Amino acid sequence: MIDDLEHRRFPVLRWLWITLAVMIGAPVLFVLGLFVTYGIESATPEDYPRVAPQKMADRAAARSQEAYEVAGFDTVLPAGQYNGFSADSCYPGGLESIADTPVENAYALSHGWQLNDVPRDEALAALARLRDHLKADGWDITSYEQQQASQDWILRLERGERERQVYEWMAEGGRFFGGVHMECAYAPAAEASETSSGSSYETGLVAPALGAGA
Repeated sequence: MIDDLEHRRFPVLRWLWITLAVMIGAPVLFVLGLFVTYGIESATPEDYPRVAPQKMADRAAARSQEAYEVAGFDTVLPAGQYNGFSADSCYPGGLESIADTPVENAYALSHGWQLNDVPRDEALAALARLRDHLKADGWDITSYEQQQASQDWILRLERGERERQVYEWMAEGGRFFGGVHMECAYAPAAEASETSSGSSYETGLVAPALGAGA
């Protein structure tokens, strides 16, 4: 009888130790896996194209010019406060994003413009034309709606994972905003060496005037 009890006790203890080992070891292995994955991702450069800021600016401006014409606006909008470029830093995806460290020598360029005193009917017609035109051109509509608790309308589109366009009409002041956001890119070595951060790559870029008569 005693031998039977001892015989039963050892398998129970063995399974208890195995269970404890799994409970303790699994989190450790998980954390180690995260460190290994983070190390691999950190050592792998982001697959951004290498494009000079001026060339990227030309692409963005061409997109804005097309959108401005499709929207049907006649007003010539010169470069300045309501028509210009901006740039931001780029951040890696995956586990690297936890560090919140920008990718060196990379930038994300945008072109934005604004018209004031645009009537509601004209603005909604412009948004509808932009929606139909850009959808036919291969852009995916991620949002086309009236904002809650306001009369504002917004149209958001994207193509791939990195290119976006945003158009918005705000009832207050009849403000119509347009924004083209380009994919992240590495600056050529010569330009990267002269620039300290992504937000500095807009320096020296001048937006062309928008409008049919520009």
